[in-house]
Amino acid sequence: MAKYSHREAVARAASYYRANPHRFVKDFLHIDLVWFQKVLIYAMNMYSMFCMIAARGLGKSFLIAIYSCVRCVLWPGSKVCIASGTRGQAITILEKIRTEILPKSPELRAELVNGDVKITSSESIALFRNGSYIKVVTAADSARSNRANVLVLDEFRLIDKDTIEAV
Repeated sequence: MAKYSHREAVARAASYYRANPHRFVKDFLHIDLVWFQKVLIYAMNMYSMFCMIAARGLGKSFLIAIYSCVRCVLWPGSKVCIASGTRGQAITILEKIRTEILPKSPELRAELVNGDVKITSSESIALFRNGSYIKVVTAADSARSNRANVLVLDEFRLIDKDTIEAV
């Protein structure tokens, strides 16, 4: 049996979970996904552009919250911005992380600075110890200064087309 250094073992595990994000959700976040959710998480991870159109109650916000956490843990330094027509609408993603994901995953709590998500009237952000973050911004001109590796446009149809193209 091959013996790996700690660094090699971490690199192998990271490589495996980056290729299989649905398994990372099960092993690290302790969330059992149904088959179509596994496919959607995999697609979010593999394609540079992803659009999900689904009926109410299917768990779109929950899947976005899960993917955002996966991205931030597996790719240190990731910047995830969640933009929406209204700030409150985008904050629901961070609330899903706080209320539905964190209670199931002590590992994720350990990855977050202060073990929690910061939601205030002026700032809503999840800061990770590895330099990653998930930040809520309003889809407006005021969001120009924000940079992201992953941009989530929640309720895309409600965001003005000019704002998307200009900002």
